[in-house]
Amino acid sequence: MEADKLTQNGVLIIGTGPLARWAAQILEMEGKLVYGFAPTRELQQKEQDTLSILPPITRARIWKLLRSEEADYLIALTDPVARERMANQLFERVGRSARNCIHSSVIVPPTTQLGGGIIALPYVVFGVSAQIGGYVAIESHTYIGADTHIHDFVNIGSGCQIGEGCEIECYVWIGRGSLIDAGTKIGKGAQILPGSVVRQNIRPGEIYGS
Repeated sequence: MEADKLTQNGVLIIGTGPLARWAAQILEMEGKLVYGFAPTRELQQKEQDTLSILPPITRARIWKLLRSEEADYLIALTDPVARERMANQLFERVGRSARNCIHSSVIVPPTTQLGGGIIALPYVVFGVSAQIGGYVAIESHTYIGADTHIHDFVNIGSGCQIGEGCEIECYVWIGRGSLIDAGTKIGKGAQILPGSVVRQNIRPGEIYGS
């Protein structure tokens, strides 16, 4: 289908990497028409992947479709800072946040609070009264404990276990298979290396693990 035939059932995915591909698969399973857009050549090269299954679309066409609400959008840029920049640009222009992309297998209790633009891959489990900020990307088989607060623009790898009552500040990266003890605070922009066990608070910007 040509890009100029987007309908209200369509979703524009902004991004070119694996996160965008996973999101596209989830949306296609929901019966959505999915279209792709790489915001800059540099970002496309940085992501080191392509979404060949998605017809491209021009920037001018994007603004027209989104302002007229002919299509929804999802920001699937891997870099959380780039994700924030694009989220701000789009919100200023169209006045609404990105849609969520949450696989049907994800468990979301009624008391869980979800922001906009979240991507949650298969078999994620949210604990009771967890608070998840906007534009958070969570890979598959990850558990987030009750009353844990995850701020905006956080990346969480697959197979992570995050205990109850944790606080994960903005721009944090949590590597795959990490274990975060209950009540732990991870400061803004910190990076938790894959497979780490975190039993202490992590300072902003700190790289933790081995």
